[in-house]
Amino acid sequence: MCGGRRDRTAKAAIGGKSTGSREPASGPKRTDLSSVQIGALVPLTRPGWVQAGQHLLAGLELAVREVNDAGGITGRPLELVVRDTAADPQKGAAAVDELARLGVAALAGEYHSVVARAAAARADALGLPFLCSSAVLDALTEQPTEWVARLAPAQSHGWQIYADFLLSAGHSRIAVAAESSVYWASGARILRDYLAPRGGTVIELDMRALALTAVCDELVDNRATASVAARRRP
Repeated sequence: MCGGRRDRTAKAAIGGKSTGSREPASGPKRTDLSSVQIGALVPLTRPGWVQAGQHLLAGLELAVREVNDAGGITGRPLELVVRDTAADPQKGAAAVDELARLGVAALAGEYHSVVARAAAARADALGLPFLCSSAVLDALTEQPTEWVARLAPAQSHGWQIYADFLLSAGHSRIAVAAESSVYWASGARILRDYLAPRGGTVIELDMRALALTAVCDELVDNRATASVAARRRP
C-alpha cells in the first residue's frame, strides 16, 4: 500500500484532506480545545527491533514537541497515542483498529516493512491516514491509495545503488547472508535481477540454518568477494 507507485505525498496526512471515495474512520467526537491525537506504531518489544523502535518513537516525540512549542494545530496540542507492534503484522493491524476506535486523526511510524504493509492495508480499508516512516518494501506501493504514504524510498532503489557500488568496486559474486524473511528475500531478488544482466551472481545463505563458521566456509567455497549480511540480534 503506502501511496502510489511514485510515493505520492499523502493528501490525507495530518491536517490535510483526501479525495478518496471512502469516508474517514470515525471515532469519539472531540471538543475544539481537545488535543489532536496521532497514533504512533512502533516496535518496542521483541522480536521487533527494539532499538529502532525507540529511535523512531524519539523522533515522533521530538516532532510533537516542536509542533506544540509552535502553538500546536490551530491552537490545539498534538498528542501521541503509542502502540507497540513488536514486528507482528497481526498486532499492527489490531493496533490500527484500536486507534481508529479511539478516534485518532492519523497514524504515523512503523519500522518493519511486513508490519507496515498490514497496517497500511487496514488503514486504507478504514479511511484512516497513515504515514509510514521507515518501510521500504516495493509491495507497499503496488496499490495506489489516497490514505497512505511513506517517507523512505523503495527497497529496489536503495538495493540497486548497493549493486552499482559493488560492481564498480570490482565485485561480481555477492553473498546475501540473512535470516529468511520477506524483506531479505525481496532484497536478494532485487540484487539478482539487477546483477545477472551485468555479469553478477548472488549467493543466498540462510543465517538460521548455518552457524557463523559455516557461513564463512560457504563464502569461501562460493568464491564470494562481498557480502550483504544481517546482524544477528541476541
